[in-house]
Amino acid sequence: MLQKASFLFDNLVSPVNVRRTEIFILRFAIFAFFIHLLFIFLGNNVAYFKHFQHSYLKAIYTPFSFILFYEVLQLVIILPKSISEFIGKQFEVITLITLRSFFHDIADIDFLKSLSLSDAHLINLFYDLVASLGMLLCTIVYYKIYSKSKRSETIEDIGRFISIKKIVSLLMIVILFCLSFSSFGLWIFDSITAFQTNQNYPNPNTVFYSEFFTVMIFVDVFLLLVSFLYHFSFFSIFRNASFIITTILLRMSLTSERPVNYLLIFVGFAFSIVSFYFISRSRTITT
Repeated sequence: MLQKASFLFDNLVSPVNVRRTEIFILRFAIFAFFIHLLFIFLGNNVAYFKHFQHSYLKAIYTPFSFILFYEVLQLVIILPKSISEFIGKQFEVITLITLRSFFHDIADIDFLKSLSLSDAHLINLFYDLVASLGMLLCTIVYYKIYSKSKRSETIEDIGRFISIKKIVSLLMIVILFCLSFSSFGLWIFDSITAFQTNQNYPNPNTVFYSEFFTVMIFVDVFLLLVSFLYHFSFFSIFRNASFIITTILLRMSLTSERPVNYLLIFVGFAFSIVSFYFISRSRTITT
């Protein structure tokens, strides 16, 4: 069964299929970008669509969302390769979510008016930019530690464990697309309701990514428990537990307000980086 699942995973996520998926998502992102521009044009010029009245800069948010979805798909695909790289990819996804927030927030600024340092929209932009740069730095540091650490696998029957991770990855791909379609449908429904009642539009981060990161918490715990079947050590427990803690903090950040959300992200990043560094150093010393 494990061999069949592994074979199915290898065929499904072959380089050719991954590239085809990438091209499809990028083409759809371009299409959605022009559709969003059209709606903004109608909102700015047609009375019936006045609730869609926004700055044209807000359209940048839409294609970036599809690019972000592809990054999440890459996150799921990379799971069988390495749990450490899986966590690094989580860093990348959260960083891109933060960077995407800039494109969302900048459209709320009225460039025809003079801005003050106390302007809430300007403060949000400052949070987005500083936080995204800080997350980029943390991600770079994490990958440097990862590349320099000795990654000699101590898990017995490593091929069997990889096959289990491939099954988990396949299940997560199914969950990813199910959540995407259901969340997108819910977001469309809420957006139509907001359009009819002139209310604020729903936040996409809380519609999809919070649920997906909740699933990843349980995936991390499951893989931690399964890994004990092949190798059991204090350092492995602590490293994987630190990754679970980071995922939980990242999940909490998606439904928290600024700047608390960014504080949770940096605490999660720092905890994983410091733990990973100490454990990699301890393995170097012992060997």
